[in-house]
Amino acid sequence: MAKGRRYKRKSHRLRNFILFLLFIAVIGGGILFLSGNLHKADNMLKKSVYPIKYSEYVDKAAEDYGLDRGLIYAMIRTESKFNPNCESSVGAVGLMQMMPESFRWVQKLRGTSLDDEQLSDPAVNIDYGCYLLKYFLKHYGNERCAIAAYNAGFVVTDWLKDSRYSSDGKTLKEIPYPETEKYVKKVEHSKDVYNELYFS
Repeated sequence: MAKGRRYKRKSHRLRNFILFLLFIAVIGGGILFLSGNLHKADNMLKKSVYPIKYSEYVDKAAEDYGLDRGLIYAMIRTESKFNPNCESSVGAVGLMQMMPESFRWVQKLRGTSLDDEQLSDPAVNIDYGCYLLKYFLKHYGNERCAIAAYNAGFVVTDWLKDSRYSSDGKTLKEIPYPETEKYVKKVEHSKDVYNELYFS
């Protein structure tokens, strides 16, 4: 009789242990399922805030000028939030917020002749904006200076000559214009997010 009771107790313990393992497996699976869905939801939310638009023109410019696609999207998002009709208070136009004067200057470099109105065309705006960005990259030799120059122009050269802002004459340790400093940080952050979301 005692032997039978011991067998029943062992059987009961075994059943409880199996039920406990099943419970852990269900809870663990639920947590993994929820965390996976939360990760997907987080990615979907980020993608709505950091969208991919005008990819045909961005891909072409990236290939033509050897630019990082994440950087181009970051520039467009920072400059215009993908609004092709965006125009700033100082007259910058389109997706990459190019000044008409800069557009004409780049045309002289390229030997082209377009009307200022064509800056509103996304294909033209992205192409010429990326050409200018590539020019700054080649001129200054690093991305941070190129982004700063896209915003502030050739004054970056003066900053590089000033030991307060550059210790080697090639890189910027500090940007004296608060607007440009904020702009550069925003572009760099957006580029990292774009590359993580779409191109990693």
